Amino acid sequence: MNSAIALGVDLVEVSRFRQLSPAIRERFFKRVFTLKERKEIASYERAAGIFAAKESLAKALGCGIGPISWQEIEVIKDDAGKPSLCLSGQAKALSQKAGIAEWSVSISHTRENAVAVVLGIGKNTG
Repeated sequence: MNSAIALGVDLVEVSRFRQLSPAIRERFFKRVFTLKERKEIASYERAAGIFAAKESLAKALGCGIGPISWQEIEVIKDDAGKPSLCLSGQAKALSQKAGIAEWSVSISHTRENAVAVVLGIGKNTG
């Protein structure tokens, strides 16, 4: 068996979130973030970090957003604040097809930028 590895990174300008009008921001957040994520977003920096994580995962899968939806990637955090990814739908199916059994995510931000790196590891049956 060959090891399956996937890597994605994304950098987001926090100002993109700050500059949205309230009405557009509300629609955008509902489309991009799950209900659980929206409840945990306390700042534009946090929103940009979660967005970057979702983009990173889509890049790691090699498909981008489109074949998978924003809602199929959920960024959750444990009691200590460590983020992790929960996949569903087509995102989960593509991950399994690629032989990725486990995903790891790291998110960091300043007032200006947010960055996320996603690493997928597993076994490829091919």
